Amino acid sequence: MLSRHSSRLASLYETFLKPRLAGAHRYDRIAGYFQSSLLELANESLASVPRIRIVCNTEVSADDVKTVRMATGARRKELEEGLLRLAWNAGHFPHVVEVHGSPAQRRLKVLHDMLLASGKDGRLFEIRLVPDAEFGFVHGKGGVIEGTWGKTSFIGSANDSSRAWTQNYELVWEDDDPQSVKWLQDEFEALWAKAFPLSEFIVKQIGRLSQRTVIEHVGRWKEKPEPEPLLAEVPTATELFGFWDHQKYFINLAFQEHLKYRRDSQRGARFLLCDGVGLGKTLQLGAIAKLIGTLDSNPILIMAPKPLLEQWQEELMSKLAIPSARWEEGGWLTERDEFHPALPGKAINCPRKIGIVSTSVVTSAARSERNRMLVEQLLGKHFSCVIWDEAHRIRRGNLAASNVYSPADKKLLYQFAEELAGRAKTLLLATATPVQLHSMELWDLLYILSINNPQVLGTANSLWRRVDGPEVFDIVAGRKDVNSLYDKWQYWRNPLPSPLDAKTEVFDWVRHDLGLRLTDCVATSADQDLVDEARKFDLEFLQLRELNPFTQWVVKRSRDRLETEGKLVKIEMVPHGDGQPILCSHSMEQAFEIAEDFAKTLHHRVKAGGFIKTLLQRRVGSSLVAGLRTTEKMLAGKKPHDDEDPDEEGDSIYPLEENEKELLQRLRDHLSAHLGREDDPKFERVRDVLKFEFEHKKWIERGVLIFSQFYDSAYALAEYLLRHFDEPIGLYANSSASKLFEDGKIQSVDRKLLKEKVIQGRLKLLIGTDAASTGLNLQRLGCLINLDLPWNPTILEQRKGRVQRGTLAKRIPFYNMRYDKGVEQKLFETLSDRIQEITTVFGTVPDFIVDQWVTDMLDDKAWDGNTVLTIIAERRANPFTLKETTESVDRDWEGTAEVLNETEAFRQLVTGWSSERDV
Repeated sequence: MLSRHSSRLASLYETFLKPRLAGAHRYDRIAGYFQSSLLELANESLASVPRIRIVCNTEVSADDVKTVRMATGARRKELEEGLLRLAWNAGHFPHVVEVHGSPAQRRLKVLHDMLLASGKDGRLFEIRLVPDAEFGFVHGKGGVIEGTWGKTSFIGSANDSSRAWTQNYELVWEDDDPQSVKWLQDEFEALWAKAFPLSEFIVKQIGRLSQRTVIEHVGRWKEKPEPEPLLAEVPTATELFGFWDHQKYFINLAFQEHLKYRRDSQRGARFLLCDGVGLGKTLQLGAIAKLIGTLDSNPILIMAPKPLLEQWQEELMSKLAIPSARWEEGGWLTERDEFHPALPGKAINCPRKIGIVSTSVVTSAARSERNRMLVEQLLGKHFSCVIWDEAHRIRRGNLAASNVYSPADKKLLYQFAEELAGRAKTLLLATATPVQLHSMELWDLLYILSINNPQVLGTANSLWRRVDGPEVFDIVAGRKDVNSLYDKWQYWRNPLPSPLDAKTEVFDWVRHDLGLRLTDCVATSADQDLVDEARKFDLEFLQLRELNPFTQWVVKRSRDRLETEGKLVKIEMVPHGDGQPILCSHSMEQAFEIAEDFAKTLHHRVKAGGFIKTLLQRRVGSSLVAGLRTTEKMLAGKKPHDDEDPDEEGDSIYPLEENEKELLQRLRDHLSAHLGREDDPKFERVRDVLKFEFEHKKWIERGVLIFSQFYDSAYALAEYLLRHFDEPIGLYANSSASKLFEDGKIQSVDRKLLKEKVIQGRLKLLIGTDAASTGLNLQRLGCLINLDLPWNPTILEQRKGRVQRGTLAKRIPFYNMRYDKGVEQKLFETLSDRIQEITTVFGTVPDFIVDQWVTDMLDDKAWDGNTVLTIIAERRANPFTLKETTESVDRDWEGTAEVLNETEAFRQLVTGWSSERDV
């Protein structure tokens, strides 16, 4: 019989739901949206029904759903977990609990208990999530209830919330006719078959939130500081896939080392992080900065190359909720884009606890009074933590075979790092390429870490400090064996290895035998006799090569190893167009030739780095507009846009000489004439590629992320595409330069709006500059185009690393734009055939190979494949392979119920630096 129920006339809960559920033994329910439905599902009426199945709607990427469906076995389970984590994060449940308070927690507790009880005593309580990609947004709501009295079905506006059944105006149509019941049951089963069961992660999170407590004051956290209360609900954990295990391992390792020396103002954690590209070095280091910044009162300094400053600031805020300020041309720019000019004579008035400074400030200090003052004042501060990204640039000048064992010829960054290390409690260096020319480079970085911290390399008479010959490197590389315990002890006693993992726990006992504290790191030769015999037995079987300063303080993990062990999802990047470079017209060839002539002219006149000399070549190769605007700026004596800023020592190229100006004027006129006649060939190729098909779908329909090194190129491409596609186009640049191109108009927008449009599927075409595009991912963008090829192919790997985040799609097509002529093509031809061999030996394409190629190119020295092979052969003659660090994590960060008040944590990091010099 058909019954109509209106909340206007009577309580739907009292007149309909409660009496139907009383004595019911089965309830199948099509509920509403995942967030509100889940929060309200648990109540006493449901708890009494022995068999309950509920399906909720959730929004996830159709491509991700397809990827999960195609997988099998353990891979299917892994991808399903990731997909459901995205669905959970989209519900913002921690915020929901904060808003609704203890009533929400009580309901989640009941819900958690019901989920855990399912499968016991004949009870079934199961929730599944159906993606909107299957049927569209599941807005229809209904259910089938079966009891001793028979079956009934219902449809209506009410979802499963107490508000819907007791307070809202809702309509429900009920029908116990068998045909109606079957019709609704069939609809339910169709949705149920396409839905995913709640994952173990979601069940754990429901339990966590049901017990969630907030530490209101930071003082209580400081009494027992642990990472979980600070990091369990940062955006990385609540919006993306959370911290990977290898990231948790290093964050915890470094923080525990910092805590070990809490009462020593000079000693702290000292590590060199050498993870491969795309493994989240910035995220790990930023998390450590958040922990230390919340714990200690002294400021934190991050040193990084100029192009990475904005990436650092963006990632700190967007992924870790960390405020910061970066040094920008005479002042500090905060995460809120507030500029604080440097005070007269006092450059270190940083308005945040964490300050980010470019390493080029150091290399240009001799040419800039303001930078000289900043460098001098930085060395007058004490820092609770210093983080140095791209630390391989801290390098000595003598790395040739003939002089590498001589005293270090310290370059500017080396000198600065040496002094800065003495002002830092904790010092963390990071680079994916710690060894390029000689393993002495790695020792130099350990030496920097060791300043004021003898646990790294020991005291002045430590054998590990004797690098006037190859012996130390031969031992670590396995070319020399040290077998007797007496001989090994001479190395191990100074410094005594720190017990950082299971293999080194024996040295905990050695310290106990010698009456030493955990922070003591030196023993005597005679102390060997005092070590217990059982410990000596263990030490006999421990190899010096396996345990030494190089394995203790260098942390290295590779993506290949993590993927092989199933700790990371393997994502295939599918290349397109590698055999189809853009054909150069005669006009383009002329432009490349003029730019190359200009570079060679500079090379013979100015003692400056190859990077600045070849700037024009790279920009012409990126786009004609970028080349033209750079030419105009150089003619005006202006510095080009800060897309790049190398740590190169040397003189300025200005003022230009007349013959150089003449070359620039010729190039300017040539490029202007070309653009007046026809469009940029690269832009035309981009237009064609957007119409390509991949897996039965056009690229532009899948969504495309286009990278360029240069803002001028990115902006000009957006203008061009606006004329040819009826699609909104986002330009993702720094916060003040991001744009939305739509309906023939160009408007300045916040980058967050562009991200939101991408996530909602309303923006399919996004162009981003390298310097600004950290944190972008392909959740809704399924293809990648590189408008220009960075001269070091490693940057291409970094771009891939960015777009591999936040997606389950296992195949991502990408297209590299390049001409068939010009210096870009020459470098591609030289390196492309040898990339595999180079990365096998070096781990990536090291800077020095590209630097040497640029120098030889400017000197008209041609390279071929044999030149690269010679470099590889030289390295193989002196092999040095860093030992992989095996991570072990025995703590469940996601399961912590105790969190520090977010506002309180933020407040600790918005305090500024004192402008006074520290004692």
